[in-house]
Amino acid sequence: MSREEALRLFGRSSHVHLATTTPEGAPVLRALHMVVSDGMLCFHSAPVGEKHAALGREAVVCVEEVIAEVPSYWSDPELACPATTLYLSAQVHGPIVEITDPAARARALQRLMERYQPEGGHRPITHDDPRYAKAVAGLFLAGVSLERLDGKGKLAQNRTPAAVASLVERLWERGAPGDARAAALVMRAN
Repeated sequence: MSREEALRLFGRSSHVHLATTTPEGAPVLRALHMVVSDGMLCFHSAPVGEKHAALGREAVVCVEEVIAEVPSYWSDPELACPATTLYLSAQVHGPIVEITDPAARARALQRLMERYQPEGGHRPITHDDPRYAKAVAGLFLAGVSLERLDGKGKLAQNRTPAAVASLVERLWERGAPGDARAAALVMRAN
């Protein structure tokens, strides 16, 4: 998928997964709230713990969206092998870096609020608001650069035109939640 599509996937996901390692080399996998701000995927946490200990270490941040589960019998009446999942996924690779600039920290935190509390109900977070100074300074705020961003959509691109047409027809017939969107995405990808 294009870079813009991968960014939109990150933008509409409720959470992402961060994979990295501890300084001792043990794997770490965490689900996080994250936003795009200043060319990075940004997250916050307490100033201690595994995410803080991973500062400077390589990480992968991923997001995925299941589009539709496709049963095997849609393609073959006996074999299980054709069962598959249609999906979209995106990943960002890079080191975890701490965000220290007060204005950048405030922008990222305000974007988190806008994303997860879109109705507002709070005073906007700014770096020069004394009411937020202690709270903003007390959080660990970090990110991974969007420089190495890639995305993939598995939407039946490897199937014959007849198989794609049959899949779209089956999705329409089934009519499960999301099947109309899945059919449209498959048609667009093919």
